[in-house]
Amino acid sequence: MTTGKARVRALRSVEIAVTDRSQTVKFFSDAWLLTPVFETKGVHYLRGTGAFHHIFSIRQAPETALVRIVFDAADRAAVDALHAQALAHGLKAVEAPRPLKQPFGDYGFGYKDPEGRNIAVVCGVADHASAADSADRPRKISHINLNNSDPDATFACFRDVLGFRLTDTTKKMRFISCGSDHHSVVLGFGGGTTLNHIAFEMSDLDSVMRGAGRMRDHGHGIEWGPGRHGPGNNVFCYFLGPENIPIEYTGEMQQIDASYRAGEPDDWKWPPGRLDHWGITARPSERMEVAGQNYRFTEDGWRLDEWT
Repeated sequence: MTTGKARVRALRSVEIAVTDRSQTVKFFSDAWLLTPVFETKGVHYLRGTGAFHHIFSIRQAPETALVRIVFDAADRAAVDALHAQALAHGLKAVEAPRPLKQPFGDYGFGYKDPEGRNIAVVCGVADHASAADSADRPRKISHINLNNSDPDATFACFRDVLGFRLTDTTKKMRFISCGSDHHSVVLGFGGGTTLNHIAFEMSDLDSVMRGAGRMRDHGHGIEWGPGRHGPGNNVFCYFLGPENIPIEYTGEMQQIDASYRAGEPDDWKWPPGRLDHWGITARPSERMEVAGQNYRFTEDGWRLDEWT
């Protein structure tokens, strides 16, 4: 159970900074099959096939980094309640909720979590009327996996500020949920304050597999997979995008309700005779493991000045 009464209802979007914006936008459009929908002040916004106006944004910067994670709230009352929870949690870098301009929403606020990550909470985004699946194309961001220097403090913040609930714990990670998906955020035990990977949801297993083939055609080999995870029961295939951003195609995420019992590390021990603990495929490539330790957050980006 969560300690706060308010909760976000979805992971809406993620923003990255890169040293070659044009090539990165081209990759995520042509190979990853997101659709560009908006550009302002040099930032490019791309959508999936789901209703969210955009799920991914790309900006130019001297160094590659993760800029911001954006969560969706139901309405202004929910935003205000979540803001109150951020203050009650004792966070120091929290801005007051304020009106926003489209396509960023009607209202929202930004803050820094205990490890300095930039988080935004918004409501009232002018989303798309069309949300039909399209084979091979990502629907939305399924989840974001974050490494942590202080995983307990980070988990407490996601739980008490944003209303996430714990769904499973392994020896290396906590899986947390803000809706019916088994997890929207994964919190690793270690690795510093870095990005492990961003996972994009495909409509089915066939789309994951066809996406893997298309990535190979574009010169990006599979770094891990195909396989199926234990917690969440989701299929996966991992790649390295431009500037070695660690990304995943995933599908068939387990759906849960209030009756779901959170698993513990002992629940995820492989049976005797299993060759390794990575599941039904070989372990991630060394390139993938290195990339999953090197994406840090930008220092600024928690204030939403550019969205007003």
